[in-house]
Amino acid sequence: MIYITGDTHGAFDIHKINPDDGFVPGKTLTENDYVIICGDFGCIWDGGSSDAFWLKWLASLRWNVVFVDGNHENFDVINSYPVVEWHGGKAHRIRHNIYHLMRGEVFNFDGSSFFVFGGGYTHDFENRTEKKSWWQDEMPTLEEVENAKKNLEKVNYKVDYVLSHDIFTSHPISKKYDVDMTHYQENRLNIQEVLESFRTQLSYSCWFHGHYHTDQCNYIDNKPCITLFDKVLLLDDLNHEIDTYHNH
Repeated sequence: MIYITGDTHGAFDIHKINPDDGFVPGKTLTENDYVIICGDFGCIWDGGSSDAFWLKWLASLRWNVVFVDGNHENFDVINSYPVVEWHGGKAHRIRHNIYHLMRGEVFNFDGSSFFVFGGGYTHDFENRTEKKSWWQDEMPTLEEVENAKKNLEKVNYKVDYVLSHDIFTSHPISKKYDVDMTHYQENRLNIQEVLESFRTQLSYSCWFHGHYHTDQCNYIDNKPCITLFDKVLLLDDLNHEIDTYHNH
């Protein structure tokens, strides 16, 4: 089974995937099951005792913990982990059951294909310190975009699902923060514009993302885009979930 949720932010919001704190399905999941976090994993932050505690706890779970990078990540530490081929794409192997899905890769889980492109914009960067609490790496490079195009060409730009942290420019929630690119290096691209360019070329059935700390469903060009935060959604229940949003 595949579950998808939004940001966990390390100790702050990880309770939502805790089998002893409301995530009842976690009590029976196995090594063949996956919980996907749509960015801001937060359990790899400063390499300190909090990281060690949460990674040890996650490694004790029987199922796989899989995450897309967000903006609140320590990219220097994440990039220090070994890169492996996993389920059809490249990933950083954090522990035997914890994997970071790298940008621009296409993965296959339980018969479904997922295009992954993480990253996001930190709107309060002026209150943060570079390479300590925010990283240039939160915005993509042309190299990462070209890697994505290469992988998408292999599948004729057709996947079942898309996983990201931030969201494309044509989504109304993308306007929540003004994106200021002036403090980024020249090789960094606007993540929302990059995702928009993928959206216009891709064939997919549903897009999932986090970042905005809310749970909602929007239709863009007649395709559902689900914003996740508190909810832990079972992929098999997707159609029912979409109906629930419509009925509210």
